[in-house]
Amino acid sequence: MEYILRSFHKSGIFGWLYAASLFHGFHFFAVHYINSSYLERFLSQSDVGLMFAISSALTVLLLATTAVFLTKYGGYNVALLATSLNLVSSLGLAFVTDLGWIFVFFAVHTMLIPVTLFCFDVFLESNNHDEGSTGSIRGIFLSMALLAALFSPVISGYLAGDGARYEWAYLASAIYLLPVLMILNVRFRNFVDPQYEVLSPKRILQAIWRDKNLYHVSAAQFLMRFFFSWYVVYLPIYLHLSVGFSWPEIGIILFVMLVPYVLIEYPAGKIADKLLGEKELMATGFIIASVSTATLFWLDSTSMWVWAGVLMVTRVGTALIESMTETYFFKQIDGDDTSILSIFRMLRPLAYSLGPAIAGALLAITYPTTLSLQHLWLILAAIMLVGVIHPLRLQDTR
Repeated sequence: MEYILRSFHKSGIFGWLYAASLFHGFHFFAVHYINSSYLERFLSQSDVGLMFAISSALTVLLLATTAVFLTKYGGYNVALLATSLNLVSSLGLAFVTDLGWIFVFFAVHTMLIPVTLFCFDVFLESNNHDEGSTGSIRGIFLSMALLAALFSPVISGYLAGDGARYEWAYLASAIYLLPVLMILNVRFRNFVDPQYEVLSPKRILQAIWRDKNLYHVSAAQFLMRFFFSWYVVYLPIYLHLSVGFSWPEIGIILFVMLVPYVLIEYPAGKIADKLLGEKELMATGFIIASVSTATLFWLDSTSMWVWAGVLMVTRVGTALIESMTETYFFKQIDGDDTSILSIFRMLRPLAYSLGPAIAGALLAITYPTTLSLQHLWLILAAIMLVGVIHPLRLQDTR
């Protein structure tokens, strides 16, 4: 951690981006694991998944045109508008109770988070001219956001309390965006945009298909996001309703679960730059995530610390996958490859549109036996184990 802070101090423009990533991470994770339980106040479990799926599908459509908006309005203006509208939508979710407005605000919130992160990627890549340090820079960038991921669920859990007052978590989420707006206004107002290349979706997909490295790293990233989509939607419901944990307890469980991101992602980036290639660490991450997720199927403990420990191991695996897919992908592109970058960033909402829909369909199966949330962990473990084939087919960067 001391090394990260020294790097932050010396990193110039990267330091501003690290700070923006930190506060944006607080905003995102403040409600990330609360969203499904909040929506369940107004919708059935299957409809909650449908709400996630629709919002994520709209996000895919928006990200498909982000390069066009960047070309016309510039990265600074797009980031500022997206973050401002996201702040308004978070406030709306804190105060409205009408289902129609809840859908509007939730969709806007879901759609605009990736747009802001997309702009951060453009800022970062436009100022990184040393591919040999990509892993280190990306590791710090991810670690700053995930440092927020440790503490914001705990804060939100205590804000919600035993009475499940989710509105306080959404209010805190909105407040976290104020420093992001300040950083954008102070440091990136005069950002010089690169020459963006706007390609048709057909040409982008053709480019990725022809480049097998881009294809396999994108597939690995998609499977990781698919993995997250099941956890984000169904883990809080499972812990709260099936196992019986309170929200303050769930906040502590999530804190412990997310610790590996802060401890692993930056060192993994350094190792990938200096010692090993990304593919070995990525494959290891898939195996760890698969085995530990399968464990949840048989876990019948009601101990908060047992659940926290097992879930922490799942994140050891995904921390390796996330760090390595990000590092490998950004070694393949430059700051002006916004069309290909848009496809990479579309993988998250695409996974979040398909993941809950598939899980909902599986839960609806009634023959020969009714599937429960518990069965989802075993199915997800099998999917992640199959995913090992993608990192193994990458060309090593070392």
